[in-house]
Amino acid sequence: MARAGNDRILPDPRADGRATMVGVSTQTPVPTERRRRPGRSFTGLLWSLLPIVVVVALLVLWQRGAPTPVPSVDPRPDVAYAQRVSPVPLPAPGPLPGDWRATSSHVDAPAGEKRSPVTLTIGYLTGENRFAEVVIGDRPVGLLLDATQPGATAAGTAPVGATRWQAFRTQRGEQLLATTIGKAGVLVTGDASGTDLAELAGSVR
Repeated sequence: MARAGNDRILPDPRADGRATMVGVSTQTPVPTERRRRPGRSFTGLLWSLLPIVVVVALLVLWQRGAPTPVPSVDPRPDVAYAQRVSPVPLPAPGPLPGDWRATSSHVDAPAGEKRSPVTLTIGYLTGENRFAEVVIGDRPVGLLLDATQPGATAAGTAPVGATRWQAFRTQRGEQLLATTIGKAGVLVTGDASGTDLAELAGSVR
């Protein structure tokens, strides 16, 4: 006899008439392994972020290598205004080398027209990309020095054209030249070379 399905035993056509079990499998099916979907592992995530990191790094390096240029200004309106409101005649810087640029300019006159103090400040970028600044005020050079460069120490004198100006060292370690023109005090300082500072000082008339 042979079993059909799970319930019946069917006759076995063999001659001895003995019943046998046929067609029954006792093996358990092996589950099929599911493939891991690509891109979900930590390594895959890192590889996907790599192009973004490279682009950001290149942008940072490019910005560091291309600094924003300092804009130029026209100091003539401030010079005219300072000379108009000052109670004493104020000198002003004259022509400078063609590769110099004025980069800042302002007038401080807190008491109003024809009242002291009046201070004109102009900053320049030299041909060597160094900073030079001239400060012109309506008061003696000593008072102007105390007001704008407190703590500066005397360092003798320095030649400016055919004259000699007082020399000082600022708290930042920069050279400072000072003199009086008429009744106005004049200061020249910055991280520019001594030659360029003397050039700026000599242009003040």
